[in-house]
Amino acid sequence: MDYSLIGLTIRDKRIYEALVRFPESSVRKLAEETHINRGSVFESLRDLLAAGLVTRVLYGKRVMYRAKDPEILREIIEEKRQELALAKSSVGAYIQSFAGQANDPSLFHFTSLYKGDEGLAAILRDVLKTCRMSGVSEYRSISSPRVSRYLYNNFPYFSRERVKQGIFVRVLRQGARVSEEMGSAESRYLGSAPYDTGCYTLIYDSKVAIVTINERNDTSGIIVDNQHFADIQRQMFDAMWNM
Repeated sequence: MDYSLIGLTIRDKRIYEALVRFPESSVRKLAEETHINRGSVFESLRDLLAAGLVTRVLYGKRVMYRAKDPEILREIIEEKRQELALAKSSVGAYIQSFAGQANDPSLFHFTSLYKGDEGLAAILRDVLKTCRMSGVSEYRSISSPRVSRYLYNNFPYFSRERVKQGIFVRVLRQGARVSEEMGSAESRYLGSAPYDTGCYTLIYDSKVAIVTINERNDTSGIIVDNQHFADIQRQMFDAMWNM
C-alpha cells in the first residue's frame, strides 16, 4: 500500500510495520529494528499517532507504542474519500471566488526543474499527458545524440506510447545522420557537419522542455509553461525546419 495516499511517508510505513511485528515497542527498540535514527522514529510515531494508526502506553515513566489493528486503514481511506468528495463539491465555488482577480493565465506561468533518469521520465510523461489533455496531435523536438542516450532510460516505451496515442513529432536532429526513424515522425538535420550541443528541446502545446547533459553525463531538465514562450520557440523551429 502507498502510505502517501493517507498523508504518510515510507518511513512511517516502516515504523508501523515494525510495531505490528513487535507490539509495545519503545523508540529505542524501533530504531534498532528498522535501522532508523531515534529522532526520525519519534517524528514518524508522532505522525502515526495523529493519523490514528498507533497508540501510546505509559508504564510509570516509561513510554511504549502499540500499533492499532491494520483494519483501521480501511476507515482512514474511507474518511479521506469523504473529505475529497466534500472538497470536490466546494472547489468550484472556491475557484469562482477569484473571478476578476486572477483571470489572466499569463500570471501563472512557471518553470519546473527535473534531475536524473526519473526526472527525464517525468518530462516525457508530461509531453504525452499535455498533448492528450489539450488535444494536440503534434509536437516539435530538437534532438541531441548525447541526451538521447539517457533520455529514455526510465521510459523505454515512450515512442510506442506516443504512436499509440496518435501523436506525431517533427525532429530537427543534431549529430550524424542515422538510418533509423521512429514511427509517426519526420526528421531533418541541422547543419552540414555533425555536432552535438548536449541540449535537447521539446516544444508541445504551451510548454517547452529543455534537457541538458554535462561532461559527467549528469542530466537535468526544465519545463517552461508559458504560451508566449512556446509560441516563439515554435516559430523559430518552423523557420529552421523550412530552411
